[in-house]
Amino acid sequence: MKQIFALALLAVLGWSAPSFAQANNAGLLGDYVVTGTETSGKSYDGPGPLAITMDKSGALELKWDGGKYVGIGQVFGNQLFVGGVADGKAVIMIMEIKPDGSLEGKWWRRTDAGTKGTEVWKKK
Repeated sequence: MKQIFALALLAVLGWSAPSFAQANNAGLLGDYVVTGTETSGKSYDGPGPLAITMDKSGALELKWDGGKYVGIGQVFGNQLFVGGVADGKAVIMIMEIKPDGSLEGKWWRRTDAGTKGTEVWKKK
């Protein structure tokens, strides 16, 4: 009986997981100030402001600098995973969601020689 209860509990938690992810996604909506480093390690302020919105599927849409750079993201635990395009190259990001609502993480752009790309996002 205990095994059946445990399996039923796991099934319910598994089916409800997407709703938890959407709730976390919704908490990230808004406008952010961006600072970071290029993959070469050179510092920068921005590529302009970052706007995070949600599409009808519940995925996050990210637009830097008015849509010059775009991405799509999903929260899992305390991390935001983003795939996008910048300067015509594929980009991936792994951002840690901090308790104060800021995000901090690393990014990689296809064919860039360096691996030191970082960004910090602070909500306006």
